[in-house]
Amino acid sequence: MKTKHYILIALFLLFATAALTNPGTDKHKEEVKTKMNAFYDDKLAENDNEANDQWSQAGRSLGVMLGKSMIDKMIDNTITSSNFIVFSTTKVDWEGNTKTIGIGLFGNVFLSKEINEVLQQNN
Repeated sequence: MKTKHYILIALFLLFATAALTNPGTDKHKEEVKTKMNAFYDDKLAENDNEANDQWSQAGRSLGVMLGKSMIDKMIDNTITSSNFIVFSTTKVDWEGNTKTIGIGLFGNVFLSKEINEVLQQNN
């Protein structure tokens, strides 16, 4: 075989692997949930006042559960993905606007660094 044939076979295998491992919408949502929950946990750790009585700890635990539940619900309603066979994009629909915030490739989802900037601005 000629080198040209090897290159074509390699490209075919690369595209086939990309298509077979392209992450679905659930993977995109999971990555955004992970990012948002980590941000939420960091904010709670910053505001932790070390309350030691049982009622304060119970209230904090309830607040954490409710907050994470709200994050999950919000993400389920606002995050979508578009499939382009060999890659996919993560999109957020917010207040009538749609913005691409990530890309999925080879089974992984890579979110934009703009998310961190937006979260830090809205503190």
